[in-house]
Amino acid sequence: MQPVRNNILTKPFPPDEISEGGIFVPESARKENNKMFVIAVGRGTKERKMIFNPGDIVYRVKDWGTPIDIDGERHYIMDQNGIIAKE
Repeated sequence: MQPVRNNILTKPFPPDEISEGGIFVPESARKENNKMFVIAVGRGTKERKMIFNPGDIVYRVKDWGTPIDIDGERHYIMDQNGIIAKE
């Protein structure tokens, strides 16, 4: 799948199984991670250049993006403005 314009396709990292304090988190209590792996990016526009590349590890705004399933796995398509940090 190839995003267009200023959109990016991301895949979330798995939710944390162990809390920061070292406690096991049951699957029913795990929250989706906002840490994402960039899969594909659009070409950007003349007004806004694309600043991310496939392979980047980024953090998104909570609940930002449109969820889609690819091969049974959750991915998100979002505007690059939904990214707040890059590793």
